[in-house]
Amino acid sequence: MALVLGVFCGSALWWSLLSGGVSLLRGRLRPAHFVWINRISGMILALAGLAVLLSTFL
Repeated sequence: MALVLGVFCGSALWWSLLSGGVSLLRGRLRPAHFVWINRISGMILALAGLAVLLSTFL
C-alpha cells in the first residue's frame, strides 16, 4: 500500500510541476519554438526506442 501511495504521490507531484512549468513558459514561446521542441522530443523518443530495440538483439 505504501508503494502504491508513493508512486501516486510522486506521479502527481511530477505532473503538477511539469504542467505548471509549461504554463509559465507557454506565453513566452512562439509556434516556431514548439515545432523545434516537438522535433527534438521525437528524436529523443526514436533514439530511446532504437536503443531498446538494439539491446534486445545484443
